[in-house]
Amino acid sequence: MTDAVNNPENFCSVYDGASTANFIISVLITLGIFVSYLPQYYRIYQKKTSEGLSVNFLLLGSCSLIFTFTNIIMISARARYCCRTGALTLFNCINSQLNLIQIGLQCTCAIMILVFVIVWTRGSIKQDKEEFARIRRVSYYVMIHAALSLLQIVIAFTTSRAVLLSLAQLNGVMSTLLTVIKYVPQILTTYRLKHPGTLSIGMMCIQTPGGFIFTATLFFTKGSHWSSWMSYLVAALLQGTLLALCVYYEYFSGNQDLERAQVDVIAEENVRESNHLL
Repeated sequence: MTDAVNNPENFCSVYDGASTANFIISVLITLGIFVSYLPQYYRIYQKKTSEGLSVNFLLLGSCSLIFTFTNIIMISARARYCCRTGALTLFNCINSQLNLIQIGLQCTCAIMILVFVIVWTRGSIKQDKEEFARIRRVSYYVMIHAALSLLQIVIAFTTSRAVLLSLAQLNGVMSTLLTVIKYVPQILTTYRLKHPGTLSIGMMCIQTPGGFIFTATLFFTKGSHWSSWMSYLVAALLQGTLLALCVYYEYFSGNQDLERAQVDVIAEENVRESNHLL
């Protein structure tokens, strides 16, 4: 590591010669990541209920992206060192950090789904109260995980390169595992309810093809590591499966009125409970 510090060009050269086309695509993907979440935010605001959203999906989805974000913060540390030493041009430096920006944005947007569910369904007559209590508990678990990830980052940057890589790979593997696991409860929830509910088909229509494109940009980025893109490939495959299920129930199964009936049952229960308290 001493030789690398004395001669940053020994490892900084891997970030040279960044593709302009890949840079433009990456910037567009960054914008697309934010736009893709807007239909989900609007659907939560419009429906004022978490009906159709799996609590475990919200938990595992948030945690998997925290793992991924922690991974990329560690993996991209060498590129940031090259930026600080002046071994990279401004363009190559920005390009080397685009994946960090993209994943950080996606992590934030995913956690905001959880935040908006809490904010916009609180007190709603259509919201199942027991489900809301579980969602509140999930938000505490996510905050604890974020704090532990911050601790890992501090440890990684204050010890050795070997420790940093080990923690980065651990977070990458955990992200992949949770990405696989998180779709199982959501697929089962959608299959059980026979409708997508608050889950946005529009969001998945944008994110599913975007996931494959994003995986490709991560894969072809100079200095990328398998642990940074593998979880996104798995996520795109599984999200495509969930999307197909939602499209079928929404447009081809004849169950269009099922969601309204289930939400009406919850609303009636909440009204009866309120009247009983009065």
